[in-house]
Amino acid sequence: MIRIFILSSFFCLCSLISMGQTTISPFQQTEDKLKLYFRQMYASENDNSIDSLNSLIIEEFSSVLKNPKSFYCAWDSLNMIGQIHTEDKKLNIYSWYVRNSKGKFSYFGYIQYNIGTRKKPEVSFYPLINKSKGMKNPEMLNLSPENWLGCVYYKTYVFTYKRQSYYTLLGYDFNNDFSSKKIIEVLLFDKEGVPVFGGDFHLELQNVKRMILEYSAQLVISIKFDEKLQMIVLDHLAPFEPMFTGNYRFYGPDGSYDGLKFQKGSFLLQKDVDARNLQ
Repeated sequence: MIRIFILSSFFCLCSLISMGQTTISPFQQTEDKLKLYFRQMYASENDNSIDSLNSLIIEEFSSVLKNPKSFYCAWDSLNMIGQIHTEDKKLNIYSWYVRNSKGKFSYFGYIQYNIGTRKKPEVSFYPLINKSKGMKNPEMLNLSPENWLGCVYYKTYVFTYKRQSYYTLLGYDFNNDFSSKKIIEVLLFDKEGVPVFGGDFHLELQNVKRMILEYSAQLVISIKFDEKLQMIVLDHLAPFEPMFTGNYRFYGPDGSYDGLKFQKGSFLLQKDVDARNLQ
């Protein structure tokens, strides 16, 4: 009887040790919840269900991102959203879209900005509030997290000038069934660490705060940084026929390329970049 008791105690102890070794961290628990919510939301065709799931996502995500220790979480399984993690380890941006049953898109996101160290992170947290609807001439406006031109950010390039980091973001806007948009955005932080959306782009006819490229939803366009040319290179867009000028659902790449050269805090447009030099 004593032997049976000892063996039982041993197996119970082993079970407890095993359970302790497989304990899931709070961050992993949150990631698992978010992964499930996103999968359910993108699989749903019911607007009430979509809104409810998105509310759960906002509640869970905002709660965990307010914790400075979450700054270094990779969130590897959340591959259905846009994630920006800059090489200087100062900026994270999370963004995602919601599509309703009528094909209308809305956008949500968060910024984390760290001015501390890895051991002692000092992280500011900013929800991104989409105000795209009704925004007039967004390419001309300085914007803020509370007044955000919604999209999903998928890539960043960091340029510096006079110790200021210019976080240059590439974003995608599904727009509608007929045309899509890509956005070249600059995010800056002032001395207090407050984010401002808006750069200085010198184009052919005017200067703008960001570039918004609209084109046929049936096509794909390229925007990337070319190491050899040391500039952002993008497809030049043109109407399929002159009669479609201004009707962007009939725009697409015409086989030529333009470049954006960063100089002293501004981006200068260079037309007809030699495609033979592209990597």
